[in-house]
Amino acid sequence: MVIALASLIIGHRGYPRKYPENTVASFLGALIHGADGVELDVRLSGDGEVVVIHDPDTCRVSRKCVRVRDASLDELRALSLGMGQVIPLLSDVLKALPEGVPVFVEVKEAEAAVPAYEVVKSMNRLGDVTFISFYPEALSKIREADKSARLGFLIGSLEAAKQVPRLATELRLHAVLPPIQGMDVLGREEFINELRALKAAGAFVAVWTVNNTRKAELIMSYSDAIITDDPPLFKRAQCC
Repeated sequence: MVIALASLIIGHRGYPRKYPENTVASFLGALIHGADGVELDVRLSGDGEVVVIHDPDTCRVSRKCVRVRDASLDELRALSLGMGQVIPLLSDVLKALPEGVPVFVEVKEAEAAVPAYEVVKSMNRLGDVTFISFYPEALSKIREADKSARLGFLIGSLEAAKQVPRLATELRLHAVLPPIQGMDVLGREEFINELRALKAAGAFVAVWTVNNTRKAELIMSYSDAIITDDPPLFKRAQCC
């Protein structure tokens, strides 16, 4: 089943159901298969390079298990992720993606915040990027570096959700990203009410990670974007 959405469709780590996650192939594959933009994760390598990988080690995505912060870029590049793909630099991904494509850059550790921002700035892609994180301290570092950078707070718990009003003011948040699992925790009506309240407060609302078409249909009027592992499940609604 394919449903039409007015919301933006954002490929979570690209299109991981078809390509190795967080690789150039995965991001381009997401766009080819209907995504409007992509979400990716950044960390620092042992020699301070901004690399695109979700976990703190490579155990899940490669046959060789190394800690990202203990490995040089060359050592990380030597690992195969499958389909001819390797761990890319953030700059590699931005070079591959056309200008104007929305990119959600998730900062996985506070130390990577400013280096990631500097990469995006140096490539003149600040207009395409929203920096997102579960960690307020990471977002705070970017806000200190740039008063106008777009920041988004990822909600990972009920306690984190309670921080949103304060963080929205302190960090001047552009986006708030609640998990679709919130619908199971809060119930459908309460979850939708929370989305409605966020939008009423002026936030760009992106719900993650939505892989269920029924749930997507329920929230489509109350979210600006959905982040999904499977972009082809959805397509943009055609106007008029």
